[in-house]
Amino acid sequence: MHPLLARQLKRYFKAGAPTDAAFTAFVQAVSDAYRASDDDSALLEHSLKLASAELEERYHTLQKDIAERERVQGERDAFFRASPDMLSVIDRDLRIVLANPSWQRVLGYDPAGLVGANFLDTIHPEDVSRITGGAQSLVEQTKAGVEQATVRDFEFRQRTASGEWRTISAAATIDGQRGLFFAVGRDVTSQRSMARELEQTHRLEAVGQLAAGMAHEINTPIQYVGDNVQFAGDGFESLDEYLQAVDQVLQPQQRAALKPAMAKADLEYLKEELPRSLSEAKDGVRRVAELVRALKEFAHPDQGEKSHADINKALERALIMARGELRHVTRVETQFGELPPLRCHIGSLSQVFLNLLVNAAHAVEERTAKQGVAMADHRVTVRTRLDGDDVVISITDTGCGIPANIRERIFEPFFTTKPMGKGSGQGLPLVRNVVIQKHGGRVEVESEVNVGTTFTLRLPLESSSQVGKAA
Repeated sequence: MHPLLARQLKRYFKAGAPTDAAFTAFVQAVSDAYRASDDDSALLEHSLKLASAELEERYHTLQKDIAERERVQGERDAFFRASPDMLSVIDRDLRIVLANPSWQRVLGYDPAGLVGANFLDTIHPEDVSRITGGAQSLVEQTKAGVEQATVRDFEFRQRTASGEWRTISAAATIDGQRGLFFAVGRDVTSQRSMARELEQTHRLEAVGQLAAGMAHEINTPIQYVGDNVQFAGDGFESLDEYLQAVDQVLQPQQRAALKPAMAKADLEYLKEELPRSLSEAKDGVRRVAELVRALKEFAHPDQGEKSHADINKALERALIMARGELRHVTRVETQFGELPPLRCHIGSLSQVFLNLLVNAAHAVEERTAKQGVAMADHRVTVRTRLDGDDVVISITDTGCGIPANIRERIFEPFFTTKPMGKGSGQGLPLVRNVVIQKHGGRVEVESEVNVGTTFTLRLPLESSSQVGKAA
């Protein structure tokens, strides 16, 4: 009999349970039912234990998965925040959904303030079509059922919060299901600027080699011309002395007989004009020789190491090289102080001087064209002096001046206000790079519209490659 049933019978039948066959059969049936119930309970308990163990295992597994996802999410968020590159999520309307802190470091924008902004609002107008075309191409690939996401590379100019333009190299892909672009961008302005400067340096070296070769080829014939002009001048003086001596010994009849020939030869005119013509020819040959010499020295490439050089002499050579630009528009005044030799890259500095002189000539020409000021009223003044441990070079013009609203942008690569074909926007960036980066100096600019501009270069006597400043 089942123990529970036995206790219940004993409780209710204190005098003893009935013993008839019917009751005994009933009790046995109930006992069997109790035992069957115990078996069912044991089976259910076992099933519950198994289910509980499985649920507990699944719970621990889920906890591990959650912890792993939280770890990955944390690492992803940390990478998103700490990445030096600009990371962003952009929707199909090209509105920014998410941006990391590097946007503020690189471009000056608060990432939170970018959310909802149109990405194209900060892109240079000339580069917008490149981005929209690339984005459309990614969208069309998802519509075509391309399973593996394609990455597109872009390079564009993007405006900073301060209004400057930076060159950004970016890569983007798309999540077709969610309709989101994921993009990473890097500021490559310095690299592109260095590449352009290197390319320009190579071009200048090639032009310099060509110029040096031409100067060498011109130098020999110009020496012939100069020597021959000198010989002709000396010979004419001797011939004139001889003719004067002959005239002294001629009889009146002989002199009269020679008068028609003298008149035909216009001898008096020749005696007066030939010396002047030969003198002008000698002056022209001297100027060509100076130009050739300046061209040879100017075209001489910089060595890897700095060397001591005469700044005043380099400025004189630059003035000779710029004579073609300057002589038509202005007068040139020089006020050179006594300077010790400067340890520098004289080839690079010569290019700087030439750029500033040509810019001065163009500024004067522009003001003359706009206001009709007479050429004689304009001048370019080049000064040098020693100020403590600095060599100071200033180039002043009476040209059109630089408006205040663009004065801070004149050193940006490719920024120019000159008409097409006259300015490349690389001259002043080269000035800044040579003076500040290569020589640890300073560039100062003072300008007033319709009055003129002064560029002042300060170069330390013991110059280094430490970064200086442009003011």
